[in-house]
Parts: sequence; C-alpha cells; structure tokens
Amino acid sequence: MKSHFIVLFSILAILVSCQSGKNGEQALLKPVIRYELSGGAGHYDYAPSFIRDKYGIIYGFLCENRDPFKIVDYVYLYKGIPTKDGYVWQKGTQIIEPSSDGWDNCHICDPDVREFRTKWKGETYDWIMTYLGVDQWDCNHNQIGLAVSKCIEGPYIKYDGNPIVPYEGRDKWGTGQSTSIVLNDSTIVLYYHSTTENGPYARREIVLNDLDNIRLGEEEKIPNLSGNSYPMYSDKYIYMVSEMRTEGYDNSMIPTWVGDWCRVARMPIDGDIHSEEDRWEVIGNVFAEDSGFPRNHNPGFLTDSKGYMPDNDQIVVYFTPAVTGESWLWSYDLYSATFNLNNK
Repeated sequence: MKSHFIVLFSILAILVSCQSGKNGEQALLKPVIRYELSGGAGHYDYAPSFIRDKYGIIYGFLCENRDPFKIVDYVYLYKGIPTKDGYVWQKGTQIIEPSSDGWDNCHICDPDVREFRTKWKGETYDWIMTYLGVDQWDCNHNQIGLAVSKCIEGPYIKYDGNPIVPYEGRDKWGTGQSTSIVLNDSTIVLYYHSTTENGPYARREIVLNDLDNIRLGEEEKIPNLSGNSYPMYSDKYIYMVSEMRTEGYDNSMIPTWVGDWCRVARMPIDGDIHSEEDRWEVIGNVFAEDSGFPRNHNPGFLTDSKGYMPDNDQIVVYFTPAVTGESWLWSYDLYSATFNLNNK
C-alpha cells in the first residue's frame, strides 16, 4: 500500500512540474519561431514596427542599410500579403533617409508608425512616424524626430521642428528607440530609451494633433525595464517586450552589445508602471534554444495601426537573431515569435 502511495505521489509531482516553471512558477508560453524576411546579402534588418490592417496586410517598418556591406541606417518598408501558405513579403522600399546635414545626418533608424491625424502648415496628415536620428558616427547624441504622411506607405515628410525629443549631451547615447501609443485624437504616449536621469527607460505624453502647437509632457521614469523595450496596449494589459541579457553574459562573443534573449511581460492597464517594485508578469521568452541563434534582440510587437493588440488569441513578436563572430552584422534577418494565449 505504501508503494502505491509513493507511485501516486510521484505521478502527481510530475503533473505539477509540467504545469509549472522554475521555482514552482506558472509555466511560460513557448513561442513558434518563423523566418520572415531579409534585405539580402550584405544587408541587415532590425528594429521592427509592424502593423496589421483590417485586411490582414502587414506593413513592416525597420532599419536597413541601402548599399551592400555599407553601415548606414535607413528606414525601409516591407509589405506582407496574407496567403493560404502564410505571408508573402514584397521587396523592401526605402522610406526616409539621413539628411545631408543637421541632427540626423549620419543614421536614421528605429521607426515607429501610427495612424494619427495631425495638421501642419495648412495640410492634414493621417500617419506619423517617430524615428531615431544621430549626427555623430560614434552613435552618441541620438535624438527622436517626427515624419508625417497622408498614406501609410508614404511618402513621409520630416517635420521641420525636429527633433521633438532632443538630447543636449554629446558624450552619452541620448534618446531613441521610440514606440508610440495613440491615446486619443490629440495625444500620444511615447515610450523610449533614454540616458537622462530618468533612464534607461522613460515615457512622456505629447499633444501632437497640431504640429504648430506641439505640447511635450514631462519625461516619466519607468523602472524595472531594459532601455530596449517596446510596449503594446490591450483593453486589460500593457504588454512589454524587452531585449535581455543572461546573468553572466558571455562578452567574449562578438557582438557584445546586443542581448541574447527577449522577454514578453504584461501589467494590468491600470497598474502602477512607475512603481519601484517589479510588477511585470512574465508570460514568455525567446531564448537561443528557441531561435537557434546565440543573439536575439531588437524586438517589437505586431500591433494594430494605433499601437494596440490586434488579436486576443495570440501575441506576435518580431525580432532579429544573430550569429557571433566576424559575420554577425550580415546575419541580421527578421524572424517572428508567436505566443498562443489560449495556452495561458
């Protein structure tokens, strides 16, 4: 009888362990990983801002170099057409480029596109893009600018009052890697990486419906997140996908400056995002064992046109994996990780 009890207890323990993660925590969602697109040999793709419209078409904005094997960032658009066999991606199209001089004359990257109506110089525009610009080749003094368009596919016109989120110091990284959420007809909330006293991650509300009268809210510090984090809203939650580094991260493997895994977490929409207590609930990760690559970085959610969750059944994260060694940069293709929320 005692042996039967031991066997039964062992079976129950196994069942419990299958339902739990490490240290007895609830099991995390495992992603389905897919290759999506590439700029081709000698090109890199990263920093995705991907929007799905009501027809299922995906508009993907990201960083890519224009000239093979030359490291200068531009913003490109890839259009994904849904088919019975999955998405077919059209060839990428350059959307905006570095200026010939001024605050964004070296690189422009980290685009974030949203459907938001604004007026400027007597014209009405339905789409905005926030993006990172930099005027130093050491990649310090990053700042956040704005471009507008009447169509999601462009052309995008740079705002002549840029940068909208400036950074004065020239010996630190600055502000950039922005993601916006449309709050209402007049206001967005902008999340971004910052090396101000409120860094590494911050946000601010911006009244942006009249570009001749932009009202920039105070910068708010958001603790417990890496600087490379990107939000998405739903009715119930703020979701956040973040680039992470494992404790004891191996800095002998080039590149050393990108993370090896991505984390998806959430917080109730009315939660205290400014709390020093870490209140983020982790729901899934993308590790090297999932993607097959030692580096997994620069993630972003698939959203609707205003930065909200397009599907209650799943979360789609786009990210860039990379090899290590001399060819690391030219391995920057775009992959997706899909998390099925019905398993949560």
